[in-house]
Order: sequence, then structure tokens, then C-alpha cells
Amino acid sequence: MLGAVTVLIVALVVQLVACNSRDRAPPAKVPMTWQDVRTSAGHTVHVATHGVACRDCHGGTGFARPPAEVCVKCHGAVQPSLHLADPIGLASAPACQDCHGFGADLSIRPTSCMRCHESAQGLHTPAVGAHADQPCGDCHRAHGTPSLEVKACTSCHEDQQTKHAGTRGCLDCHSMHEPALVADTTCVRCHAKQRAPAKVTFAAITRGHPKCSSCHEPHDFAAAEAKSCASCHPNKPVLAPKQHARCLDCHAQHDGGVAKTCSSCHAQKVLHPRPAPGGGAAAACAGCHPPHALAAGLKAVACESCHAKPHHATARCLDCHSPHAGKPAVTAALCAKCHAEKTRSVASTGHRACEGCHTQAAHSPSTPAPACASCHAPIAARTNKGHGTCLGCHTGGAHDPARPPPSCATCHAAQASSAPAGHKVCASCHEPHSGKRLPAATCASCHATQAATGHGKHSACATCHQPHGPNGVATPPACASCHAPATRPGLHRVGAHARCASCHSSHEAAPRADRATCMTCHKGIENHEPTATKCSGCHPFGNGL
Repeated sequence: MLGAVTVLIVALVVQLVACNSRDRAPPAKVPMTWQDVRTSAGHTVHVATHGVACRDCHGGTGFARPPAEVCVKCHGAVQPSLHLADPIGLASAPACQDCHGFGADLSIRPTSCMRCHESAQGLHTPAVGAHADQPCGDCHRAHGTPSLEVKACTSCHEDQQTKHAGTRGCLDCHSMHEPALVADTTCVRCHAKQRAPAKVTFAAITRGHPKCSSCHEPHDFAAAEAKSCASCHPNKPVLAPKQHARCLDCHAQHDGGVAKTCSSCHAQKVLHPRPAPGGGAAAACAGCHPPHALAAGLKAVACESCHAKPHHATARCLDCHSPHAGKPAVTAALCAKCHAEKTRSVASTGHRACEGCHTQAAHSPSTPAPACASCHAPIAARTNKGHGTCLGCHTGGAHDPARPPPSCATCHAAQASSAPAGHKVCASCHEPHSGKRLPAATCASCHATQAATGHGKHSACATCHQPHGPNGVATPPACASCHAPATRPGLHRVGAHARCASCHSSHEAAPRADRATCMTCHKGIENHEPTATKCSGCHPFGNGL
């Protein structure tokens, strides 16, 4: 540091000598005050840095303080846009030398704004409070347009981003140069106009809670982040900690901590009042719910103090009953409190109403459920002998009726093993409960083309086919069982024509007699009577020889 100062002083002395040499002014004209002002910010920049001659500012008549307007000679284009005169004339605009120091007061620098702004400057420029320790040039530009370029608050205060509900920004609560802690008193400006529970009354700031930040950390206003009441009000036991865990459930913190009445939250809860000593508006509630007097974790006195022991196995009264709702209806939601898995399995079925089968479920759960036929009588009436037991196929029982039944092959193995590939789904043809064939399940319902052509038009499908074993025709019989060769002599007698399927198909509309069919076997005679469209014109299969 000392070395840098030494170098600067040497530079100034050299520059002074150069200046005097250029101006040809005798040393006697330089006043002794030069020793005090030579290191000022203004002289350092003008003389040492830019080599400005002394006479350019002081003239040739001596070293008196130059007039304020002398700067315009070189800096006419620089406008003091930030430091304008007071609009009502109470304060004049500062001169260049008020910020750019040329005198013995070395504290006058362009960056020493707080020399003036630590106090108010006229009526329109209050004293700078917040950000007084920050470089003014981060936001303000004395000669720039615009003269104010405010940075986002989060660029410096990233760790203080507000959690205020809504879209509040920093400047909704703070002013840029406000005095310290002034924002702590401004919350009521907005919150006094709101509805409860956010509304803040003046009672709240005059008794009990004098300032918002005593409970809310600045920039962390979420209700869940507020200080606990116990931090100021220890040793305050509460009724039913889970339901009234916060003091705010009964006390209005923004209204001076005034306690609410039970009816403000529980207006419809009084079913069978049990008055407490002393009477009053909350006497009925306090009969069962003595505030601050029960053992930890209890909400009310035991039901058994008035009511006999419950009847439902090991269940407690409050598992099914609400003291303020009367006798409950037996619903799936009620039963699900203990029987969640069973109610879930029937939720999308016709068994979702527990009381449909468990008619005495609430106080006699061991009562047997009625038979399936009590609801499914039409189905039970048409079941065949083998399907008479519902649980034989509905293995999930009443609580899982949607569980897929076992395959039909479990009981009907012979039929399943002999069924063709397209007949593997038994329910396509059979009604599951009676086992009878469905009226619409004819061969033609799936095999419409085959049923309308060839043999399908003249005989029943079962003549040649069976849907599955063990009864019926296992394989289609030989064509000769109905079509003896002797009935159609001619080329049928030829040994190579003995296999019917070479030329005929069971479900064709007519036998194939075209030339192309014959040529599949009779190669090499393509040019034999090439104009003939069919061979049977000359080579008959019928009775003509």
C-alpha cells in the first residue's frame, strides 16, 4: 500500500512539473494549498491520468477555485440526470465538484454518496436507511438514462425469498431505502382489510402480540412456519392433542388471543348434552370434553360411564359411533374401518353393501349370512346338478365374487381335450349355470359361409363334425359313405381320381371342373385343345361313357 502511494506521489510531481512547463508559469504562482489538494480524486484523474493542463481549468490568472460551470467546457454532453434540482425549488442541484472532489477534503468521491444521503435532501429525497452500506452505483447511474436500474432483490437476498401467500413482492412490504425494521409495523396496512383468519385487528397489536415478527420470521410468513404458541405460553395442556394440537384452534391470535366458543367450530355437535358444573355456553360440550383437565391424549370421558359395554366383539363404541351424529347407518365405509380388505374386494360388485348379507353385523357379527339363492334365486333355479354349489365355481366366495372361476376343464376334461381350437371357450356356446347350449350359439353363428354352401345347405353340421367329445362324430366320415363311386361312373373309375379332396371341397358351392384344376395333375398337355375351358366336356365323370 505504501509503495502504491509513493508511486502516485511521484507521478503527480512529474505531472506538475510538466504542467508548469507547458504553462510556462513561474513556481511562485502555485499556492501552497496544492500540497493539500493534489491527491484529490478530481486532480488525480485530470492531471495524472489524462494530462489536463492546469490553465485549462484555472485559466491564466492564478489558482482560485474554478467556477462550477467550467466542467461544461469538456463535459457538456454529460447530464446530471440523477441529481436534478428539487421540483418545488427548496433545494438546488449539486454541482459537479460536490461529487467529484478537487479540494482538501479527500472524502469527496463519486462513490461517497452517503456524505449527503445519510440525511434527507429536501422534501422528496428522504435519508437512506436500508442499503446504506451497499454501492449506490449498483442501482443508480448519476449520468445515465435511465438513471435508475434497480436490480432484482433476489440478486443479493436470494436466501430471503418471501414465502408470503399470494404474489407479494419485496417492495410490497419494503421501500428501497427505508429505516431499519420499519417493515415490521406495516403488516396491518394490508391485513386489517382481510377477512378472518388472516385479518389483523388493532387489538392484536395493542395487547398480547404487539408486532407480527414476534411470531412470524421475516420472509417466512407461512402459517406452518410461525413460532409455536408454547414458545411464549408454556405448560398449557390442551384437550385432545391430535384434534386441538394448535392453540389457534380455540384462540384467535390476530385478535389479541381471545378464546373462541366451542360452538364457533362445533355448532351442530351437541346431541345429548351432559352439563358441566358452572353452566354457560360451553357447559354441554364440557360435560364430556372438559378442556385442559383430561389425561394426555384423551378427547372425552369414556362412553361406558353412561352406556353399557358394546356388543361387537372387540370393537370400541367410537369405532362405529360418533357421539354427535346419532345412530350410524351400517355402510361399507363404516365396516371398512376394521374390514378394509373385505370391503375393497366387493367395492365394484353387487356385494358392496355389507348389510345385504350381514344383517346383524353391528352387534352380532357371528350371525350366519343368508344363502346365495336369497338374492340370486333366478340363477339358482336354472343351475344343473353339477353346478348346484355356487362355491364350486365362485371360489372367492361372497367377499371376492369377481375372482375368475376355475376353467371348465377342471370338471369337463374330456370335452375340453377334444374340442377344436376355435371351441376352447366353453361360454361361447354354453350358459354357465345351466350348461345348456345358448339359443344363439348355432354352428352358423360362427361358420356362416360353410353353413350356406356345399354340404352345409343339405345336411346338419353334426353329420360330419362334432363340437367336442366324447359324443358325436370324432372325424368327418369318408365321402364314399354317402357318395359311392358307382353312382357317378366315368372318370371316377380312374384310380388317380379315387381321392375326392383332389377335386372337391366339402363346403364348395359346386365341384371344381375347370381346366386349371385338371392341369394341376395333367402336366404337359397344355396345348391339347387349348380353346376348351373345361376338360369334362370331352372327359365326363358322370353316367355318359
